[in-house]
Amino acid sequence: MLTDSNSDLPGSLEEFGLSKYEARAYLTMIGKGSLAASEIAYYANLPRTKIYQTIKKLEKKRLAIISKQKPLICSAIPPEEAFAEIVNLHERRVKNMRKIVDRLQKINDEGQRPMGSEERRYFILDANSALEKIGSLIAGSRSSITATLDQWGLRLISQCRPSLVRAVTAGVQARFILGPQCIGSENVLQLPEGIELRTGEAQSNVIIIDSTHMVSVDSSNGKAALFPSTDSFGALQSKNFEEAWGRAGEVKYLLDTEPAVAAKAVELARIVENGLSLRMLEYAVSGADMPAELVEDIDEKYGLKISDMSAAEMMDLVDIALKISCLGGLKHDRSNNIVSLQSKVDTKHVLPWALVLGSYFKRAGNEPRIMQQGKSAQLVHLRLSRPV
Repeated sequence: MLTDSNSDLPGSLEEFGLSKYEARAYLTMIGKGSLAASEIAYYANLPRTKIYQTIKKLEKKRLAIISKQKPLICSAIPPEEAFAEIVNLHERRVKNMRKIVDRLQKINDEGQRPMGSEERRYFILDANSALEKIGSLIAGSRSSITATLDQWGLRLISQCRPSLVRAVTAGVQARFILGPQCIGSENVLQLPEGIELRTGEAQSNVIIIDSTHMVSVDSSNGKAALFPSTDSFGALQSKNFEEAWGRAGEVKYLLDTEPAVAAKAVELARIVENGLSLRMLEYAVSGADMPAELVEDIDEKYGLKISDMSAAEMMDLVDIALKISCLGGLKHDRSNNIVSLQSKVDTKHVLPWALVLGSYFKRAGNEPRIMQQGKSAQLVHLRLSRPV
């Protein structure tokens, strides 16, 4: 007899085209084995008057086998064999239905697409193909090449030197933003003259040629994605480059500088402009005493260790940082104990730099006093209490 846990199976088998009697008879046979008709009726709780008709139907549906001799013995065909054809048929029907739904969805998507829109595609290139394609695009450029590069990207594009020479000779404007880690790399020296170089943040390698093609290179494996830069994504990257170019510092002042010093100058410029400028301007505006702890804060938070540098090394470092940051510089008047800081960019003030340098001297026991040239924030003097 059927147990409570299997009481729902007869109803489930109706989905395979079995009647209630047929389902109960089949379940009894697979549970009890081969049985006489009367035994099936007993265990399945079926009317004896219906049992022969029921097992004949099961035989016709290829779910049971009835012996040819008396007494008639009926055996169930195993479920996997008995229902395989039905299951396969339903699976084919479901597969076809899914195809129909997919086709209908495509029609729906086409109908929902905004007027005037079009689908854009990009191509994935392996490392070797990326180098070949970038070189080809550069060689064929007509107006402009812009790039934001980390060390991997710089090494990659430096291998395209013949194409770069051809482009620059043809009058193509080439502008590259190099990450701080690129400064001092021999790959910078491989770039031909005529390319404008600046240094700034380079979180990814993006090369845009003639505003028609954009290549994004993965620094971890050299693979690249090639986009038509005329789409919205490419236009956004072009805009991002122009904004980053405006913030980036000059590289030409770093080419003859030791790599370690150049990297430290780039990092100090980034810290002062992005991380500490607001805090230091607040010091200047409030008229508070020179913050002697500022240099220690920079050492602890950013690990530059500028407090360990000599006065000459510190002034050289600030001089380089001012050059790349605001085209300015530092002058030391030893006879009058005055250090002058200047910016040649109207939007970039030197007061934060004066506070950094003043903090360094105050920590060393050389009391500084800030003197401005009128109300200008582009020229600031530090008068020191004793010679350096």
